[in-house]
Amino acid sequence: MSRNHRPAVPSLIIAISSLGLTATFGCNAKLPIGKKAAPRAKMAPVAAATASPSLECFADRIRDAPAPFHYSYKKDTSTMGKFNFEADVTADTIEGTMVSSDGNKPIHGVRADARSWNLAVMVLATPLPASTLALVMNSSAVAPAGPETVNGFETTKYTIDTSRDTPADAALIRNVMGAKGFVRGAVWATKDGCMVRFAIDAEQDLRDQSVSKEHYEGAMIKAR
Repeated sequence: MSRNHRPAVPSLIIAISSLGLTATFGCNAKLPIGKKAAPRAKMAPVAAATASPSLECFADRIRDAPAPFHYSYKKDTSTMGKFNFEADVTADTIEGTMVSSDGNKPIHGVRADARSWNLAVMVLATPLPASTLALVMNSSAVAPAGPETVNGFETTKYTIDTSRDTPADAALIRNVMGAKGFVRGAVWATKDGCMVRFAIDAEQDLRDQSVSKEHYEGAMIKAR
């Protein structure tokens, strides 16, 4: 891809807006668009030196990569279709592609060019399922499942299943996701809580009696 090529700003912004994400982005990451999730009771620590998993690090490393990595994110929803993001991220460049039913759109950012950099960061970080994960990560739905080496990182795997929620947490899920709604999956996080992989399925009962189904897969892969 030519280093002088920039994505057409309107087409990328329209594509991101079509995901319906700006209203649901709930991560505390330092991004141009977002809102903070409501505070939740803290999950019992797995070990004194292990921080609770957070998607904030995933987003922060797109903006300020401490080392080169490959970013991969797939989103498949019953309401908005499939989206696939792939990008190589360094401290000074972002080069990638967004693929959807509308075709392929290049993602290009250079830190020296604030306009292209901020747009590339927004395109990659905004679609992350921050609201969904914020809903469950500090709840009884999450349980540690042991250490795993993932994508070049030493991590702890955490499984997520809202069917094992306490009554209080289950009430919140019913309130947000509907009577039959759920969140299930797994995340992998480093000792400092940096989430480097996730795979999540969620269902939500909508007011028109339909069901919204969502699947998310994301990975931060160390460059070789």
